[in-house]
Amino acid sequence: MYSFKGPTPILLYTPKELMEKIVKRIEKERLRQNITQKELAKKTGIPSATYRNFVYKKQISLINFIKILKKLRMEDALKLLVDTPMEEEIAEAIEILKNKKKRKRARKK
Repeated sequence: MYSFKGPTPILLYTPKELMEKIVKRIEKERLRQNITQKELAKKTGIPSATYRNFVYKKQISLINFIKILKKLRMEDALKLLVDTPMEEEIAEAIEILKNKKKRKRARKK
């Protein structure tokens, strides 16, 4: 039986709630580093209005989101998405050695 005494499992959050949590975490780190919103936008090369949209409307492109994470040195937040498990790397290497093409699209059923 699952206990709800600990942190809420991520699957129970709505996308909007997740964005609110992400924005709060980034804003907390920005303030910890004593950087204004305008300074962070300038350092990342994104317009100040874009950063404000992120904070207040919870809207941002993925590329700008990554720029913000990198500038705040929060790249570790992306590790689960970009790090490939060792088994997968080994399987890819074996496919290359066997000269097989890697599948790049799905087929209709």
